[in-house]
Amino acid sequence: MLAQSMVGTMVAQKDKEVKGLHLTTGVGVNKFQGPLGKTFRSTVAFNSGFEKIFRNNWYGQLEVNFNSLKYDQQKKDGNSDYLFQNTNSSLFMAGLNFGRDFHWGNTGWFNSVYTGTGYINIGEPRISLDLINNIITQSVVRRAGILGKGGTRIGYTTKSKLLQTIYIDGSYWISTLKTNDRAVRSISVFLGIRMAM
Repeated sequence: MLAQSMVGTMVAQKDKEVKGLHLTTGVGVNKFQGPLGKTFRSTVAFNSGFEKIFRNNWYGQLEVNFNSLKYDQQKKDGNSDYLFQNTNSSLFMAGLNFGRDFHWGNTGWFNSVYTGTGYINIGEPRISLDLINNIITQSVVRRAGILGKGGTRIGYTTKSKLLQTIYIDGSYWISTLKTNDRAVRSISVFLGIRMAM
């Protein structure tokens, strides 16, 4: 009876863990692809989210990503004769991902694949010169769109109560957002942790 009770407890704990709600957080970079790689350069990116794990290791993740960018304007606006360079911009993304974890036996290691979609918003700094009044004005033009995303993670489940799961996340995303007649697309790499709530 004692053995059956212990087994039942272990199964219940495992079932609770598999179906649990987790907090995810990470730090990394977004590497913009194509000609826009000269316009936007990632400095540091942060993401956070909530991940719900279902049966058979399927999961859904609500994710928010904020990125500080270096910005060098490559194409002049119609209302300006100047290129605004060596300045800063920002990138905001919010999305929903769906995927599945594949565990490597009882080693604690796993990998996962996922796909997702979401909202993207990016800022482009602009400068205006009023030569008559000798005034320089800086503003930010923000553009928004929808993104599609696919990625994979490799992770390890530790015995630590703080760093419960450590993972490396790599993804590729492309958006409907266009600037300089180019679609904004990127490869993203994050080092993250996942903690049960």
